[in-house]
Amino acid sequence: MYRIVLSLISALTLFVSMATHAIDSQSSELKGYGAFSNLNKDWMLMALYGNTSTADQAFTAQRLEIKIAAKKFSSRRFRQLWLETLAVEHGTEKVALMQDDLQTFFNIVQGSLKQGDTLIIERIEVEGLPITDVKLNYHNLAQLSEGFLDTLVQSLVGKHPPTQALKTGLTGQQGLRAQTNLAIQFDRLEPTLPRIAEISRWGKRILASHP
Repeated sequence: MYRIVLSLISALTLFVSMATHAIDSQSSELKGYGAFSNLNKDWMLMALYGNTSTADQAFTAQRLEIKIAAKKFSSRRFRQLWLETLAVEHGTEKVALMQDDLQTFFNIVQGSLKQGDTLIIERIEVEGLPITDVKLNYHNLAQLSEGFLDTLVQSLVGKHPPTQALKTGLTGQQGLRAQTNLAIQFDRLEPTLPRIAEISRWGKRILASHP
């Protein structure tokens, strides 16, 4: 009986979160899809949303969606790949200045990530102040500084991206066929209801560790 109730609650949470996400998507445009690859393996699929200024055509990132493509992605490997990516683009000194945000970001991963797990890193406002909000499987798990999203996105599409294919994909410069294939793969990756419930327990542990 408990499992049935838990599944119903998880299903309702997922429905509300996806409905809200669909509404939010209308306020920013999809720039492109990309695959984060390392050693000939796709670890993450990504979708970048933002707004383009009509005055100077400058693009402002609003949301980065990340779906885990690997069957199993250890928290250690997740941390290592991001630290390497950030350091290559921004340098070790800037990464050191981000230590508080990075520690909070990596702390949300309380165990190995699994295929279909979904991270949403989004620019929002709380009481009029801009911040970066982080969700994992539709659960709010962290709030970071305003510039965190921009720094993360720049490490993916800047002068030294992990791969050129990732950069051209996220910036909308990839061919239609490649983007369509990535979009199909991206949409197929979704967390299961039991996994959503499991991530909810991660959130409780995070709250308990910060009284």
